[in-house]
Amino acid sequence: MNLTTIDQIVRRGLLENGLPIHFYSEFLYHGATCLRELNLDTLQIVNTVNLPTNDYAAADLPDDFDDDIAVCIASADRLLHLPKQESLNPIRIHSTTDGAFVPYINQDTDNGVPNVFYGFASGYNYYWNVNDYAEFTGRRFGAHGGISQGYKIIRERRQIQMTNNFINSNIILMYISNGQSVNNATQIDYKAFQTIRSYQDWMRSPNKNNENSPEGRKYLNQKDY
Repeated sequence: MNLTTIDQIVRRGLLENGLPIHFYSEFLYHGATCLRELNLDTLQIVNTVNLPTNDYAAADLPDDFDDDIAVCIASADRLLHLPKQESLNPIRIHSTTDGAFVPYINQDTDNGVPNVFYGFASGYNYYWNVNDYAEFTGRRFGAHGGISQGYKIIRERRQIQMTNNFINSNIILMYISNGQSVNNATQIDYKAFQTIRSYQDWMRSPNKNNENSPEGRKYLNQKDY
């Protein structure tokens, strides 16, 4: 993929319009605004960050977070993807004495005593559904596979909540940026070069509030292209 930067697009705009460097900030402002607009549907910026987890296995979302692609843990030079666990409770319990967060009791135990069903430990019937060769015969209707570890994006808390059994001190988050952290060094696909340039020219024209103006139509045509 060929990449360019907002800085290169801004300087190209100044040269094409015969303007001095004093207009750099204006062109940079319009370029960054266009990039945020494009990032909503067309030109999605993907970032990867290493986030530390706190004492209740949660990590703060980046300021420019829009949507998640994957949450992983590092294993040597590989990334192990974790599944989403939408059943995680987003509500935190706080101690009535000091206000500190109190982790939830594990779903499989209650103060160290296994949950039971008619006197049998939870999951007992899993071991009954086997044949003479110790092969699982199924018929666990409603059950699901996968692992117990995972995560849930809790937007109201601006956090990624991991499951109780998560023991790593950090996670690798791949996410789509909303473009709010754009600066002149932001790298973008070269295909967006002329789209951003046409937006800059549109915003500097007397028709900046008219989408049906020649400048506005040129930008929209470049965006669709």
